[in-house]
Amino acid sequence: MIRRNFLQTLLAVPAATVAQSHGNTTSAELLPPTSQVAGKNWYNLEKMTVEGRAWEGEERISPYDRFPKRWMEQIPDGVRGNSRHSSGMACHFRTNSRQIWLRYENTSTGLGMWHMAPVGVSGFDLYCRDDQGKWRYLTATQKGPKAEVLLEGSIPADGKIREFLMYFPLYNGVKSVEVGVAGDSQFELVVPKEKPILFYGTSICHGACASRPGMPHPAILARRLDLPFWNFGFSGCGRMELIMADAFAELDPCVYVLDCLPNMNPEMVAERAYPFVRRLREKRPDTPIILIEDRRFPRSWLDEGKNTFHNANHAALRKAYNQLIAEGQKNLYYIEGDTLLPEDGEGTVDNSHPNDYGFWWHANAIEPTLRKALNR
Repeated sequence: MIRRNFLQTLLAVPAATVAQSHGNTTSAELLPPTSQVAGKNWYNLEKMTVEGRAWEGEERISPYDRFPKRWMEQIPDGVRGNSRHSSGMACHFRTNSRQIWLRYENTSTGLGMWHMAPVGVSGFDLYCRDDQGKWRYLTATQKGPKAEVLLEGSIPADGKIREFLMYFPLYNGVKSVEVGVAGDSQFELVVPKEKPILFYGTSICHGACASRPGMPHPAILARRLDLPFWNFGFSGCGRMELIMADAFAELDPCVYVLDCLPNMNPEMVAERAYPFVRRLREKRPDTPIILIEDRRFPRSWLDEGKNTFHNANHAALRKAYNQLIAEGQKNLYYIEGDTLLPEDGEGTVDNSHPNDYGFWWHANAIEPTLRKALNR
């Protein structure tokens, strides 16, 4: 089912059509191309609505930071550094152009990691919705810290307006990004009306170690449910500090998905999980909350210490969940960690971070509970 309401295609001039959601109404703003060069219209996304960028319209240190400036001054140091990465952000647009270009500059020249390819760390990938309404992967690119590339050049010359999602880098930031289309084509920026899913977690939620930006489980699940999402995964820093609950309580997601245990130990879980959920409930009494245990290391069958650690972590979260349920908390859901990775042990890069197969398992494990929480 198509989830967007689109404006009429602008026929007079090749300007961008921007549909912005305000409660139950939609307003429109016509934006001309940022520049027109050699038969291409370029659209700079900095001032447009970017899917996956929370607190739209607020001042930021860099335009694609995941927190506005006022929160950057309050959140923990590790979260602050990770929040400079654009994980979860996407340009959602429609066009009848036969070619789509991309012009970008990353914030860091470190494009890859030993266990994660540059196209996942620092690249962009592109999806297109097919005639049945399903998102289909098209292509991905990473051509250096600053580049102009033909992202897609084989779209049929039928004049049909198609819908696209272009995901931003997972573990790098973006100084600038522009989408280019043929000068005689239409371009519409799509902004969802639905509330996003809010994912809060660790490097796994952040995207390590997906092959490309569209492959972490938050993006997979958002496409399956046809919803926008916010990615608040922070490598090594998903630890349920109360200040993070205060920040997320300002937002109004359709559901909170809390997946922080891989960065926590049993003592920390026992200390923080219960008050974190209670703090969210103070301002969001009706929003569903999903608690997820940590995945078990594939080598845990051989490493008794790791196995014992996971068991204790799981038990601490289960205790907090049971306490919340006993107090009468509603719309609270629980997912066991042993469902997140395949039993064959092939779901990670390094015995911790999922590969694409592992992320597919994560998505399959979370999807039924997510649908239940959202009545979808």
